[in-house]
Amino acid sequence: MSRDEIKEKSGEDIEVLPKEQFLPEKVKNSSRPVPIQPLQVYTKLSYFVSSLSIRYKIAGALILVLVIAIAALGMVTFSQQKRILEEEIKKRAGVFVHQLAGVGKEGIMTKDDLSVFSTIKEIQKHAGVVYAMVVDAQGAVFVHNNLTEKGKILSADLDRGALETNQLLFQQTIYNKEPIMDAALPIMVTYQAKSIRIGTARIGLSEKELQGAIARQKLTFFWISLAFVVIGFLIAVALSKVLTGPIYTLAVGMQIVAQGDLNQQVKVTYKDEIGKLTESFNQMVLSLREKLRMEKYLSNATLKSIRKARDNSKMKLGGERKYVTTLFSDVRGFTSMSEKMSPEEVVDVLNVYLNLQARIVSNWGGIVDKYVGDEIMAIFEGKGQEGNAVRAAIEIQKFCRKLNWARGLLGKKQMNVGIGLNSGDVIMGNMGSEEQMNYTVIGDNINLTERLCSVAQAGQVVISKVTADALGKEATINRLEPVKVKGKEKMVEVFEAFAITGVSRDTMRRDTYIEARYHMEGLPDEVNAATIRNLTSGGCIIESAVPLGTGSQLVLHINDEILKHLSEVRATVRHARKLKKHYCVGLSFEGLSEIAQATIIDWVHQVESEIRMDAKENQL
Repeated sequence: MSRDEIKEKSGEDIEVLPKEQFLPEKVKNSSRPVPIQPLQVYTKLSYFVSSLSIRYKIAGALILVLVIAIAALGMVTFSQQKRILEEEIKKRAGVFVHQLAGVGKEGIMTKDDLSVFSTIKEIQKHAGVVYAMVVDAQGAVFVHNNLTEKGKILSADLDRGALETNQLLFQQTIYNKEPIMDAALPIMVTYQAKSIRIGTARIGLSEKELQGAIARQKLTFFWISLAFVVIGFLIAVALSKVLTGPIYTLAVGMQIVAQGDLNQQVKVTYKDEIGKLTESFNQMVLSLREKLRMEKYLSNATLKSIRKARDNSKMKLGGERKYVTTLFSDVRGFTSMSEKMSPEEVVDVLNVYLNLQARIVSNWGGIVDKYVGDEIMAIFEGKGQEGNAVRAAIEIQKFCRKLNWARGLLGKKQMNVGIGLNSGDVIMGNMGSEEQMNYTVIGDNINLTERLCSVAQAGQVVISKVTADALGKEATINRLEPVKVKGKEKMVEVFEAFAITGVSRDTMRRDTYIEARYHMEGLPDEVNAATIRNLTSGGCIIESAVPLGTGSQLVLHINDEILKHLSEVRATVRHARKLKKHYCVGLSFEGLSEIAQATIIDWVHQVESEIRMDAKENQL
């Protein structure tokens, strides 16, 4: 808008300053145009992309991935094709230049250029041969397909490379405006056990057909790629519509809820992630309704107190007194063992034994509070849990003995643990600092448990008097000599727990999913499919579509490199029950060798990342 137009519209005499007044001094004094900064371009591009509909973002991303994939495929394909064609040209050139070198050797030595020229003419009859020549040791042309070149001294860079090479040399150049593959081979003779160079044979093959073939392939690839991009674009647009439709519907529902209307829900039309998100949104609406109705049962003072504290996201430090039974387990001889093994081997073996102990603790109702190197600290909360804590400790020792037996047969490293248990009051709660804290237990009874663990020998379960008194007659224990522990003035009474009611197993079972086959004893032709769902060294549980009676004898077969000992194993049906569409059958193995048992035990006790099995869902 001009200055006069502004005056006319406003009716006032307004002084309109030129736009140069608002520019920096450097820009004012510069006659060059102001360059656009890369940051400005990036900002504008980011704003443009962020403002696009998600539909176009999805379609654009899919097209971009498709274009990149096609471009990468084209680059790799053309590169390989060009390399193959160049190798083919090199092979042809190599054959011709060896032929010419053989004739040229005799021709140079006998000064017979006519026979060499005749050979060159024969070579030129082949398609693609542009030139052929033989050069003497001084770099002068001895014979050339072009007679006018005879005697000419060659001095170009290409020629020097050919004259100086000691082996077959390929060079690319331009000859008469045509791409050429030049092949040069030194002509050598042996005199007094020495190789003497008397000349060089050279052949020039045209690469025009090579480049033409590649150009034709590129054009064909371009049209095919364009067709794929168009088809991909149509598919991407259709797919983006399908994906974004439910999102738009969900966005409308959120706007309605934001306005305070909690009586609306979004219809779930899909069963995918969008459908799950919609279900979560509907559940959120229901929860909001529930909370709004619950407020009617609370006083205003209560609501005010809740609202006052709802923004306090910090956890408070401190704890409360609780009665727990603490279990400490420590690997014996771990330091000396670590010195003889690599760190990776130590971690692998240690994880096997830590995993074993953690699973047993969890099975008996305890929780692992922490891992400290090769040591485990577990707690069993509440009175009456002393028995379960001791059961876990004894089962750990039994499992470890069986695992060590198996690993010993297989030549693998073994570990032994000592376990200490104590019961009493502790402080349980948030410990640490305001920035970092742990929910754990502390107290004198925890320290005593750790001392008892240090007293326990490999394979031993040492318990305190408090824990022993709580067990009653359900455990078999033996009084040990009182020990002096750090921090205690008096000697501490300790006991060793040998056995307790409720502990019968000595090896771990593992849930798994392994395809298997079986046939009844004496009926090898009637083979049925099954799935092994749980495995131990003594037997397994299978799923079968065919009912099996208790006491039935069968032969089980699986194809597995690690569990190869189960390829032909006899088993007896111990129990069976029908589920929805199949039967769950418990089998006990018969006549399994010690090596087979050891292999299964070692496999069952491995941590999950080490087990090789099909990644299938375990669904009953």
